[in-house]
Amino acid sequence: MESTKPRKRHCWECRRRYLVCDSTEPTCKRCFTSGIECPGYSDVKPTHYKWLAPGRVTSRGRRRDKPRSDATDKTNTKITIKPIKEARCATVETLLVIPRLEMRTEACALAQAAEYYNSCIYRDLVPVSELGPTPCIYPLSAAVLRVVPEAPDYLLYGMLCMTLSHRINQTRNDPQIRTLFERFYQYWGFALHSLSRHLDIEDGRKGDMAIAGILTLMLTDIQQGTSLNWRYHLEGIHKLIALRGGFHVVASRKSLAPLLLCHWFISVIGNTTCPASDLSTTGSELDALDLLLKRYGDAVATFQMCPLPLVVEIVNINHLRARANITGSYGTAAGTKDHWHHEAYEILERVSTFPPEQWADSKLSSREDWLAIGNAYKAAVALYCVLSLQSSSILPITPDLRAACTIHGQLLQVFLEKGLSSPKTKRSMIWPLVLLGVEAVHGDAATRAFVARQLPELSRDVGTCVPLTAKRVLERFWASGETSWDDCFDRPYAFMSQIAVDTSRLYSVHPADVQ
Repeated sequence: MESTKPRKRHCWECRRRYLVCDSTEPTCKRCFTSGIECPGYSDVKPTHYKWLAPGRVTSRGRRRDKPRSDATDKTNTKITIKPIKEARCATVETLLVIPRLEMRTEACALAQAAEYYNSCIYRDLVPVSELGPTPCIYPLSAAVLRVVPEAPDYLLYGMLCMTLSHRINQTRNDPQIRTLFERFYQYWGFALHSLSRHLDIEDGRKGDMAIAGILTLMLTDIQQGTSLNWRYHLEGIHKLIALRGGFHVVASRKSLAPLLLCHWFISVIGNTTCPASDLSTTGSELDALDLLLKRYGDAVATFQMCPLPLVVEIVNINHLRARANITGSYGTAAGTKDHWHHEAYEILERVSTFPPEQWADSKLSSREDWLAIGNAYKAAVALYCVLSLQSSSILPITPDLRAACTIHGQLLQVFLEKGLSSPKTKRSMIWPLVLLGVEAVHGDAATRAFVARQLPELSRDVGTCVPLTAKRVLERFWASGETSWDDCFDRPYAFMSQIAVDTSRLYSVHPADVQ
């Protein structure tokens, strides 16, 4: 018997996008949650609708000379992605909903993201440029946007993800937060798919854009907490660099400087806040150190504003922890332990004698801000040296070292209060604040309360969920009853404020030259 149940109808928007409609009258919930005006279920198709064929993907990663049909697609599924290139036709002036970032159609999404970047993200970055020349900080002017057509789709979708993530973390109580999350994961999936197709092409793996694409997704994952293991991205970049002859060969390309510095520093900072058993590529970080410092060491904010001599010591501590962990698994000779013990005290001595005043005097402006940064990082690196190397049984647990850590913690809190109060420096305070949080397990409730209060504020100010992740990790550690460094971190974390990688040097015209 033929069923008498009425046939389920799909609204015209869901039909156009090849989505399953919930058929709610008078407008479907899918359109509502996506911030789209539902066209309804009439028998006549709206005349203004543009339709895409099923399976059509406009990623630059596809081979132009050999189009692939749905039947030959590796995933054997039909994927419809509206071309992000359409957004380049939208005019910024007509997008009056920018402050709320209501990305209602893909045609205006990119222009809205650019306007949001200028009016929100760039505005917050301007004070950082007062510390010194920062060519990587510039507005997305009309001249800059004219360069955008050279970018592959995965970088453009990555930009949309970056702006959405920033908005989500600055307005967590906003009524439209659900829509923002949905759009974020939609564009994140588009970016991942586009990049995957690009990497399927052998020549595509060897290009600079491939490294930029992986870094963009990695920063997106870190800032929004999308992936539990951001190290997979690092491993992918390592493989691409190896395909091109190794790090020293790739580093000869000036256009890759911002990307390589970002990749290297994420690896370094991620190795600090992880258990010793999960340390990775510390030898490679050490090998690349001299080259990176020689070529790029003068750049302001290159290493999250951490003084270069202290960056060197962080790398040395990471490598010492890694050697102790590997050798310790097979038994360590007394002579080796003595050597490590001596090496650890030498590192601690160099950190303790680092002169923040002299370092701040070398800057062209904002001496007091640089002084606060230098003092904060000096105390933080000293704490990292003692606490992590005690956890690895390289340094002993003695009253003298405990007293020294207490003093470093007190000083660090003083300089953090100053650094967090300045728009110029607060973005560089995430890692030192985490270090104070680890030391606070030995301190009083007031210090823990200070850290727990500052991290959410920093998350909102910077527009990243990284400080919220740090808060969860630290509060779990404080409640665990454990006190050692390796007990704090169950897996690698990258506690840094960078939300995007500077890809400007990859284009035929440098955006900074067309302001």
